Amino acid sequence: MWREAGKLAASGDCEGWQAIERELLSKGFPRAKLLLDNDRVRDKLDHLCKSAQEKRADANRA
Repeated sequence: MWREAGKLAASGDCEGWQAIERELLSKGFPRAKLLLDNDRVRDKLDHLCKSAQEKRADANRA
């Protein structure tokens, strides 16, 4: 599940940890709510999502 969360964050398709949680739940990871119930994990995923979105935006401008 952690690997999948990282992939989702790095894709730039998710706005933040809540979107990742929804995706994980829809992909059959019922423990996503429990495992993402940690501020450090949430902050890290939010940061990864934002970075991926910024990279995507930069690439689209080039």
